[in-house]
Amino acid sequence: MPRSGGVLITMNHLGGADSVLLMGFTPRDLAVIGKAEVLGWPVVGRLARAYGMIPVRRGEPERAALQQAIEVLRSGRALLVAPEGRESLTHALERAKEGAGFIALHSRAAILPVGITGTAWPRVLAAWRRLRRPCVTLTFGQPYHLPPEMSRREAADEIMRRIAALLPPEYRGVYARKT
Repeated sequence: MPRSGGVLITMNHLGGADSVLLMGFTPRDLAVIGKAEVLGWPVVGRLARAYGMIPVRRGEPERAALQQAIEVLRSGRALLVAPEGRESLTHALERAKEGAGFIALHSRAAILPVGITGTAWPRVLAAWRRLRRPCVTLTFGQPYHLPPEMSRREAADEIMRRIAALLPPEYRGVYARKT
């Protein structure tokens, strides 16, 4: 993890606690992009607002949120984003939205991929039913930069391939390598 300078932290998104886990296990303060609905939740909304969450309304153009994200990175801070844009419904990687690629290309910040396993609700609940803690892993990759000539789509897919490389095969979903 780069200790200073703008860094775009990209993660797969399996469960509701993913962002909180990364905030707890990352040695830097993180700004987080999240769904706007969170701000309306009683306790969690207050915490999200206090931590400076950048809200996005899924399915709508979010130029202001994208600009705010780029400003966070250009100011030398760390920003967390789930390129898929939501929790995975398949518990494996789904096709990324282009927003993470747009942010990476326009900010030119370092990108840090993180692969998460074990946080999908079916696994968490199964462990809790046995009165056990779920086995959760956070795997941090090496920071990298994207070439500026990439399209947003190419950038988003490259970001996801880097995350996929950190995950066991059953989590790679649409980014599993074809042989």
